[in-house]
Amino acid sequence: MHGKLLAALAFAWLFTTGAAAPDKMTPVKVTEGVYMLEHSRGSGNSTIVITNDGVLVFDFAIDNADQTLAEIRRLTDKKVRYIISSHSALDHASGSWHFREDKPIWIATKTQLHDFQMQELKEFNERKNSNDPRSAAYKTAELGHPDIGFDGNMTLYFGGLTFVISAEGRAHSTGDLTVYIPQKRVMLMGDLLDTEIHPGQAESGGIFYSNVQGWIKVLDSIMARSLAVETYIPGHGPVHIGRGVKDLEEQKRYFVVMRDEVAKMAQAGKTLAQIEKEFKIPQEFAHYKRPERLQQFFKLFYHQLAETGY
Repeated sequence: MHGKLLAALAFAWLFTTGAAAPDKMTPVKVTEGVYMLEHSRGSGNSTIVITNDGVLVFDFAIDNADQTLAEIRRLTDKKVRYIISSHSALDHASGSWHFREDKPIWIATKTQLHDFQMQELKEFNERKNSNDPRSAAYKTAELGHPDIGFDGNMTLYFGGLTFVISAEGRAHSTGDLTVYIPQKRVMLMGDLLDTEIHPGQAESGGIFYSNVQGWIKVLDSIMARSLAVETYIPGHGPVHIGRGVKDLEEQKRYFVVMRDEVAKMAQAGKTLAQIEKEFKIPQEFAHYKRPERLQQFFKLFYHQLAETGY
């Protein structure tokens, strides 16, 4: 009886917490022709840009890009002509398989090309060969590879719009890129911007990439451009339509404040293990979701402050 009760409670917990619920991509209209699909658990978002000549998709994961494609088919009869990955992590760049019938051109940085061949392919194949039901979408899919790899900046003129694609350098990953669309007054940020959620530490194949100081420098660089952007579209979390540069300012402040708190604890003689156990999230970020993500960032802050190579 006791065992049956525990099983019933466990099922009820799964149901009420939504742990058993499938992931959902909810479309949000940012401006005319631009839609962000927000991930229900705060994993990678996707963005659709509908032009006169077809569709451009920014970020696509194998386990939810079918929802992105379904939304495109609902909104327009135009084909997907371009796909762009903000960085090589699987929650942003593993779903090109779903767009294969449209044969889009995939644009990425040259750094991403390297990461796909090294870490990402390894992790993709591990999930493909896994019996974990969470990896079911990988079973019949292939990873795919970018068609164009670039350094610096690239400008794409497509469907009456200008897409200014910039390789921003090492921050969240080894090769983050952004896309600025001046006619729409939006900028697609990928994981350089997370809203109302603790940022993730970029990882694949057991290798960690994020660099906090680099992340701050990239945010400073973008803000210094003073672009006519009304909405910065995040890689994780909800889109704040019309909030503009305040989102970038908050993201930078997050890293500065959190890093300073870790620095104070380290200077007081706390070990990394003690910091991980005793750290208290500052009140201004207490409402952020996914606090479990902080565990990797404690290591990141601690080792990068000490310049010990992490």
